[in-house]
Amino acid sequence: MSRKTGPVFLVGLLAGVLLLGGVRFLAAGADPHDVHYHANWALFLDGERVDFTGDRYMEDVQACTADEHRIPARGRVHLHGNDMDVVHIHHAGVTWGHFLSNLGWGLGEDWLVTDEGEVIRPDDGKEFTFIVNGWAVNRLDDRIIDPGDRALIYWGEAGPDSVLERYFPEVATNAAEYDMLDDPGGCGGAAPESIGERVRRAFLF
Repeated sequence: MSRKTGPVFLVGLLAGVLLLGGVRFLAAGADPHDVHYHANWALFLDGERVDFTGDRYMEDVQACTADEHRIPARGRVHLHGNDMDVVHIHHAGVTWGHFLSNLGWGLGEDWLVTDEGEVIRPDDGKEFTFIVNGWAVNRLDDRIIDPGDRALIYWGEAGPDSVLERYFPEVATNAAEYDMLDDPGGCGGAAPESIGERVRRAFLF
């Protein structure tokens, strides 16, 4: 490399790095590992809403880990602050079955197990009705929780139309409001990524 082409090469290399980093900075958006969104839900048995406000259902402090890909199971989806309406999701791909499991319950296609070990199945005209965002669905256990979902689990004698009219309005509608707040149980909360952090991520350092 000659003395004349050397500086030109270095300037070109630097310009290329800056251009690539700039494009990555603009396209990067939020850290893909910083998942934090919310959904609303309710569970009714025989027309009575189950109370999940107890401390045993809450995840007050999410366990911290050095590996961002290994979030503890309870840290992926949980409740906070004795609020049973708002589900906090920290891992894309979690299902309503995962959520119920973290509460100590079990949810299947046509069964429910309470945290006291009681197994509930369709019986004597009482059936399960699952509603998501105003639509009846066949099952909920393997359904991924999407941002802003409103989900209802109902077991009883009422049919889907009656459940939709009478019980679905009991499902809160405030999930989106919580998307704008810091996470009370995260390792450092849900503070937005700083410009410096985005720059470092864009340039891989």
